[in-house]
Amino acid sequence: MVPVEEKSKRGKSALTPEQRRQRQLLLGQLVYEMEDEKPVYYAGYRDVLSGLKEPEEIMGSSGLQSFLVEIVQRFLFTHPFNTRLRIMASEVGVQIRKKEWRSCDIAIYEKERLKNYVFTNKYMDIPPDYVIEVDTKADLTKYQYQHDYFIKKTRELHEFGVKKVIWIFTENIPVIWESESADAIIIRDGWNHDVTITEGLTFNLGELYAEAQRD
Repeated sequence: MVPVEEKSKRGKSALTPEQRRQRQLLLGQLVYEMEDEKPVYYAGYRDVLSGLKEPEEIMGSSGLQSFLVEIVQRFLFTHPFNTRLRIMASEVGVQIRKKEWRSCDIAIYEKERLKNYVFTNKYMDIPPDYVIEVDTKADLTKYQYQHDYFIKKTRELHEFGVKKVIWIFTENIPVIWESESADAIIIRDGWNHDVTITEGLTFNLGELYAEAQRD
């Protein structure tokens, strides 16, 4: 990869028009979400711009993140409620408003709400009923406090119409956030406790993880 990051130090030459064009194209590929009509880039995007990493190196999930998404999905697909739910994953893009969208690790819809819905190559313009997130791939360097990103995204999802947002954090101390509104976020240390998505649909991540490890 040819580095395309603009140099600011004295003595470094400015980018040529073609380099600027290539840089803008690359930046477009590195947009994770749009917030307040401004791009939120993937964490590590500067390393891609400087040629230290390939885009795929920062856009993929870690093994642990993928494993957690997989075991939660497995639980959902085998639960009796599966007959009434549409379980969508793989960074589902939801179009909150014009020039603003968010990515969701797992987006759960009541099937009845998607009746006659035409799926296209565009982001979903219908809010999920429930969203489950595992960490984030977003670059958080612009936030004074990293939790500001998570709170803002949670608030926007609720304002969009999401009934419940669940965050699973894996780094440092494992934590789960649960919220039915942005003003009432419950924070639980560890994964070994019951998390209710909706009445009758509850999972314990610690137990699911231990069971999956034994498979």
